[in-house]
Parts: sequence; C-alpha cells; structure tokens
Amino acid sequence: MIPVCAAIHDLSCYAKSSLTVVLPTLEVLGVEACPLPTALLSSQTDGFESYYFRQTTDDMANILESWRELGLRFDAVYSGFLGSDEQADLVAAFIESQRQRGEALVLVDPVLGDDQSLYGPMDRSHVEAMKALIRQADIITPNTTEAALLLDRPFETVFSVEQITSWAAELFDQSGSKVVITSVPFGQTTAVVAYDGSEQLLLPYEPIHVSYPGCGDLFSSILLGLLLGKEHFQSAVEGAVTYTSLAIGRSVKAGYPMRHGVSPTLILRDLAQRQRITSNLI
Repeated sequence: MIPVCAAIHDLSCYAKSSLTVVLPTLEVLGVEACPLPTALLSSQTDGFESYYFRQTTDDMANILESWRELGLRFDAVYSGFLGSDEQADLVAAFIESQRQRGEALVLVDPVLGDDQSLYGPMDRSHVEAMKALIRQADIITPNTTEAALLLDRPFETVFSVEQITSWAAELFDQSGSKVVITSVPFGQTTAVVAYDGSEQLLLPYEPIHVSYPGCGDLFSSILLGLLLGKEHFQSAVEGAVTYTSLAIGRSVKAGYPMRHGVSPTLILRDLAQRQRITSNLI
C-alpha cells in the first residue's frame, strides 16, 4: 500500500517553500501527500518587497471536520508553518484523532524562527503552543533558533558538540520524540545532530554559504519520505542531509535566485532512484 500523509503547511503561489517543496518531494519518494494549507501567500516571503498573506484557519477547521466525517485515516501527519495558536490546537486534535484510528507517524517541524530571532508573525504565546504540539510528535526537526526557543535558552551562534548533544537530549525529554536539529554551526563547519533516545548522531557537512528558502522543508520532507519507505532512522537522517545538500549545490550551480527558493526539481531523479532501490530491498 502507498502511505498517505496529511501535509499541513502554508502554500506560496510563487517560488519554492513549504507545500511547493513538500508535495513533489514526498510524491517522488512514494508517498501520497494530501495538502492542508495553513496560509495562502502570493509568494514566499524572503526577498520580496510585498506579498499577499491570508491565514486559512477557518478552511482548515472545515476540511478537518470533513475528513473526520468521512472517516479518513492517514499513515503520517506532517506539520510545518502554523500561523496561530488555534491552528496548533487544530493540528494537535487531528493528530490525536488519527492515532485513535491507527499508527500514524507524526513529524512536527516547529517553525518559529531562524538566525537568532522569531519570525515576524510569531510571539511567545505561539512558542508555548508549539511546546505543547511537539509532545504529540514522533519526530521533531527544529533549527538551532527553534531549539533555543523551545528550551527557553539564549540564542547561540557557535556550538560545541557537548552543548548541542545536551540540547538534543533535553528536547527528547521535553517532547518524548526523536530529535533532529538542523544547521548547527561548529565554527568552520555545520552539522545535523539527531537523538533517538539512546544514540546520538552527528553528521557534519560542508556548508554552502547561501540561504535558500525551503531548505528546512526539503530536509524534513526527505526525512519523512525515507522513514515511510521503511528506512531506519539513522539512514533516513543521513539521506536527508545528503540530498538537501545536493539540492542546494545544484540550485547554486543552476543560477537560481535566492528568493526563488531551493529547487527540489533538480534532485527528483536522484530521490526516485533512492526510492526504487529501497523498495527492491524491502
């Protein structure tokens, strides 16, 4: 059976981020992705002087109620940008209802901020709502800014291995979920740090000094797609690091403008090949 995932993210009508990254990535990895938009934007926000933005909280509530009436069951629930505490509550209730129907894998990307600051629409109340939501997750994928917010720690610009592994363990204790912290700066290099409750995994990678929107969405989508393809946690994290780095490098080489976002299109063939190999091994 093809796994079915409820993908709860915002939708940008121009440039790549959130659902325009999530949907093709999950689909090429053999996952049927069902979008539930949390907001509608004319474009992604980085690099654009103006843009249209509308929260879709009422639409979310009505869609979720329709799904409930139909008795739909999902193999995974995957949330990203949530524009309000009410949306976080809707997602939490949806996760709980899905778990009553079966074994749903839940990945929460706790979108709160980056570069040592909260995103513009966010406030401390939303941080508290996200702290509650991550306790519903099986896996969380914060960046270091989001990890600091969830732990009520000061922002850091450089980490030691001991410090970031301690943060990962604390987030595991706080959420009860596997933890993957992305874009961890270690001076001259960058790494992803993961903790599954027993083993720590540190994966350094050569930083590419560009900042494309959508990289976090791509990373989490690859991670989830590989896990739904029955890959082990460590293998899935390694794959997400490898293919996200590949997409960033190819986007740079292709001359993609920063505001256009990272291009999942440039790695879809590679992901399809990975999915075929994994399917043959199962």
